[in-house]
Amino acid sequence: MNPAGPGGQHAANQPGGGEFPAAGLITEFLGFLRNRPSYLAGYVIITLVAVSGLMAPLLPMVSPVDADAGAYLLPPSWAHPMGTDSAGLDVFSRVLHAPRVDLVIALVSTCWAACLGGVIGAYVGLWEARGGPKSGAATLMLRIADVIQAFPVFALALVLVAVLGQGVTAIVVAIGIVNVPVYLRLMRGEVLRIRDQAYVEAARIAGAGDFYLLVRHVVPNAAPPMLAQMSINTGVAVLLAAGLSFIGAGVRAPTPEWGSMIAMGFQNVVTGQWWPSMFPGLALALTVFGLGRIGASILAWTNPRERSRPTRRAWKAFAEGRA
Repeated sequence: MNPAGPGGQHAANQPGGGEFPAAGLITEFLGFLRNRPSYLAGYVIITLVAVSGLMAPLLPMVSPVDADAGAYLLPPSWAHPMGTDSAGLDVFSRVLHAPRVDLVIALVSTCWAACLGGVIGAYVGLWEARGGPKSGAATLMLRIADVIQAFPVFALALVLVAVLGQGVTAIVVAIGIVNVPVYLRLMRGEVLRIRDQAYVEAARIAGAGDFYLLVRHVVPNAAPPMLAQMSINTGVAVLLAAGLSFIGAGVRAPTPEWGSMIAMGFQNVVTGQWWPSMFPGLALALTVFGLGRIGASILAWTNPRERSRPTRRAWKAFAEGRA
């Protein structure tokens, strides 16, 4: 039986060998998060960031792109909770609107990179040991991935943006290209681990083709590490997008974007006006932290030893019961 996905062990232990219900998996995962606040914090942070980006246009706030010449570098106040920047733009409004750009760039670039890299990596893993033209194609794909990964990530993204042209689409394509080799190698490693399993060999002997093996056996078992890597890489993509905007190669002002906001306020920090860059910097740091915790929670959930490890709350209840 194929222990597909994080619930594979549970499915195998169910009476009659039935699959573990999806609702049961969700309930167990929520219980896992509830007993581990450090992981739960990541989901809370990202939910708040996403909701703020979605709801920002509906809130009664100052426009994030309409400058007020009379509101030059005003400190935080009731009228401007996070102050204003050197262009007279409200920092609070821009911080709340920025996820509409940053998260979209990060999510789209990560998703298409994971899809492309995962598909290529899956076929590379299946073809490597077969010899012939398919083995040569797998080797070629790996060498191309080596070339891409030989360059510093930020430098390669900057070159690609310069070639493709400045704009959101160019940033999405550039960040995706940089991340494709990561998913290619991750999926290849999972395929190399899975392809020698007994149930995969049985399916191959029964006449299953590459596509069936990938869809039925490889993808379900490789999904957890891929999802964890996607969560972590989304945070990296947010940082890359912000870094490109910081040096003027990403999203152009006055579009609200954390990197460009930090760049606009950076020069004023030395003169004591810290708020134009401090608040977007904190929002960026919290978002990356939250995405990192989500990735860590997925890895922990798919690790049976970590999932069954007693929490501090359980140890405390055990100690109090003995006392």
